[in-house]
Parts: sequence; C-alpha cells; structure tokens
Amino acid sequence: MGSRGSSRDAGPDKEGFGTMVVASGPIEKTRARAFGWAPLAFAIAGAVASAGAGRAQAPGPIASGTSADGCGAFAWPVSNEREWFADENLRRGASGLRLSRIDRAVELDLQPTRSIQFFLPPRLPPRPDTYSGEVTFFGVPHPGVYQVSISRDASIDVFENGTRLAPVASTEAKDCDGVRKSARFALAPGDLVLVEVSGAAEPSIKVAFEEAP
Repeated sequence: MGSRGSSRDAGPDKEGFGTMVVASGPIEKTRARAFGWAPLAFAIAGAVASAGAGRAQAPGPIASGTSADGCGAFAWPVSNEREWFADENLRRGASGLRLSRIDRAVELDLQPTRSIQFFLPPRLPPRPDTYSGEVTFFGVPHPGVYQVSISRDASIDVFENGTRLAPVASTEAKDCDGVRKSARFALAPGDLVLVEVSGAAEPSIKVAFEEAP
C-alpha cells in the first residue's frame, strides 16, 4: 500500500490537512538510522517548484482531510476496520480487556479520564472531562509494521513489552463513516502489545489491531 507519507501522532485537536511528515523513529529509545538526504532534498525541491508556489504548504503533524467518499482521505486502506466496526456481533468489553490474537477489533467501554490509572501517562495529556481506556493484544507473530485504528477522535499510545513506541505514521479522516484515526507502529515479536486510548468525547470506542496491509 503506498502511503502518502507519515507523521508523528497528534492529539484530537490537531489538523494539518493532507500532509504527512517522516517520524523520527519507532521507539522513544531511538533506533537511529542514517539516510542519504541530499538526493531526496533535490527531488522534493523539484516537485515543489513544478507544482507552483501557490500550492506549497508547510508540513503538518498528521495526514488528515476530507475527500469525495470520506475514507479516501486516509493515507492507507481501512476497509478491514470499517467491516469489523460495522459488525453487529463485534465483541464488547470493559477497559483492560485482553485479546489472544491480533487482526481483530473490539468495542471498549471507557472510563472517565480523571479516575483511570494508566500503565504510563499518555504522551498527550487528555482533558479530565474525557474518557480513556486500554486493551491488550498478546503479541505479534513476526516483525513488521502494524496498525491500530479507532472509531472516534482520541489519542493512541502503544506499548510493546512495557516499552512505549512512537508511531511510524498516522492518518485521520473526519468524514469517513466508522473510522476516525489510524496509526502504524514497527513491532517485534513479543508477549504483550498494550493499546491506550485517551481523550475520547464518548464513553465507548472501537479499536482494531492488524498487520499493515
């Protein structure tokens, strides 16, 4: 799936329509890699010049926007998530639920943010009058990029074996029926993947976790 780009995860109030930025690394304890930036810089400069100064925009923190069908604004497909979220038999459970496999979704009953005890505080502090919760998935089968998608506007934090991960990329669409935000993370095989969702305006949210198509 060709991504339009990637960015750091942003909170519910961030916008930055139609732009994505390369994130600094998949884990807060940075795994730095060296890239040859000069050729890329010349290529980008040429593309911007040909497009015209009138269309040039400063990079935003997250891919976002609207489109004719709503869901087309996402930087990657969310068709699986839309199907799972629309299932009338979708599993529902309280915050703290544990699932034995990935490639599935769940509807979480959230708790008032002011009363929840997070594993670690969210990177973006939620307002106390919102709702938050968490769900645990029991590891991934092999190294790769995996995506977490949610049905409402909220912040996503992911921990693998107790280590907070930074998103490789994130994308959102305000007018997609059923899916609001999706973020991708580079994961290694491990025992536990904890997904924290925080700052939701409503007391429930649908969460999906799958390997990136």
